[in-house]
Amino acid sequence: MAHISGSLLHVKDVLIGFCLGTANIIPGVSGGTFLLIFNIYERVFSILAGINNANSIYVCRLLLKIAFCSNRAEDLNKFVKFLQDNDFIFFLKLLIGAGVAILSLSSLMKYLIVNHFPATYAFFFGLILVSIIIPVRMLTTRKLYLVFFVILGAALTIYVTWAVNPYEKIAKKSALHQAQYSQSMDTGNKIIVHADPGNPGGNYMFGDYVYAAVCGAVAVSAMVLPGISGSLVLILMGEYFEVVSAISGLMILKLESIAYLGVFSIGLIFGGLVFARGLSAVLKNFYNAVMAFLTGLMAGSLYALWPFKQSIVMARQYVRVNGHINVIENVRVYTNINELPAIDSHLILPGAFFILGCIVMSFFIKKELSS
Repeated sequence: MAHISGSLLHVKDVLIGFCLGTANIIPGVSGGTFLLIFNIYERVFSILAGINNANSIYVCRLLLKIAFCSNRAEDLNKFVKFLQDNDFIFFLKLLIGAGVAILSLSSLMKYLIVNHFPATYAFFFGLILVSIIIPVRMLTTRKLYLVFFVILGAALTIYVTWAVNPYEKIAKKSALHQAQYSQSMDTGNKIIVHADPGNPGGNYMFGDYVYAAVCGAVAVSAMVLPGISGSLVLILMGEYFEVVSAISGLMILKLESIAYLGVFSIGLIFGGLVFARGLSAVLKNFYNAVMAFLTGLMAGSLYALWPFKQSIVMARQYVRVNGHINVIENVRVYTNINELPAIDSHLILPGAFFILGCIVMSFFIKKELSS
């Protein structure tokens, strides 16, 4: 009976991790909020605090002994005991569940953004609109000076959204690859022509990898705060679709996706170990200013998540895949320019998903309040 109970506990921890992974891939749903809902916020941060130089060196020594020394059984027991004493086994189960969720849902998110952009963003819009109440509720004072930080946060997100135009980014890459395409016609390299606007990936340059690391560091720093979504930060930085596309590329072991996510992960680790701790210090000394800033950031993000945006159909988009130039025809690319929707039947689906997003986030907030 005890064995069955222990197995159920393992399954429960993995399922909690799955929920955390789901939260982190959906913009507006904060992983920090889920940590509070499951009452493991302090436990997880206590585990992260245990990741330091001394413990890292100790683990490396044990692993080397297990690999090369004769007394492997004793060293293996020490390693397992170390993981148990520092709660790393629990953390590992959370990571496994989160990884399964992210891998299984990334292809779905990519499909929804490509094929149902207004409805998907309407759902995100509803999530964020309701979740603004989280940092507001966490304020311990309502002084007038905090309005400045609200305005600062809103202005920053609107500026970032305005500055990062997805169409310009894609058009710039396409022009570069078009030049490579013309050269390949002269050298006789293989050219592939297809019409799959849902799969324009595999298109990374050196600057993309550097930017991926920066986005990873910033996103993970946001994830540690209840009420702010790391995926939302990626949307604001224009990198969300690139990340979910790369994750979906892992399912077919796409080398460029593996390299891209490797660099992104380096940013995540760096941000988690450095920026997140610094953020904790800032919270301790300027708590209300940070909460007010987050309120403005989330309010300003509604500009980025407005479901109805001006779109441009590119007759031909040139992308690089595995050393060859692909030509994708009739690709619809959404810009960062918002527009008012037409009052017709096309408004029904986005409207329904907006309401659904509001309901889902209201449920999460209610659950958090009762936990």
